[in-house]
Amino acid sequence: PPKELAEIEDRLRSRFEWGLIADIQPPDLETKAAILQKKAEQEKVTLPTDVALYIASNIRSNVRELEGALIRLVAHSSLIGTSITLPYAQQVLKNFIDSQARKVTIEAIQKATAEQFGLRLVEIKAKNNSRAIVYPRQIAMYLAKHLTEASLPEIGRQFGGKHHTTVLHSVDKIDEARKADKDLNRLINKLTEQLGG
Repeated sequence: PPKELAEIEDRLRSRFEWGLIADIQPPDLETKAAILQKKAEQEKVTLPTDVALYIASNIRSNVRELEGALIRLVAHSSLIGTSITLPYAQQVLKNFIDSQARKVTIEAIQKATAEQFGLRLVEIKAKNNSRAIVYPRQIAMYLAKHLTEASLPEIGRQFGGKHHTTVLHSVDKIDEARKADKDLNRLINKLTEQLGG
């Protein structure tokens, strides 16, 4: 709700409060499959339901990625001149789906960092500013910036609603510290490797 947007000026917040508040959730499995089938229909391609469900269940990021998988599958099948079946889709999209599975998430970064420093996940996400938590949180924000495609505001939201400038400050601080701190470099490399980034 607009009332919770602390970083925004009061006059802008009140303007937001005039508008409609809608809870927008990512599409569920069936909706994603329906989107794929509608897109295939627009391309005049028959997409079996099991293939649509396979793609929808393996690509969790966004609709653009779903469409990318469909375009790849359709292009491949028209080039080879074969119809789309589940085994064919699994073969063609294997690398595409494997790369999706390897994407690093902010939560995975938070968990790995918290574990490394002997903290609970909730502590890394909380607004607590004690030194024992701030430093690991800065490292986690740094990793989130470098290992994910998330924007600075999105990273801030995942860390207890921090402002994007706080995230940027954390990233810059760790960048600067890495120039002289070999232990920090080893730690960042270890976490990056552990996360598969």
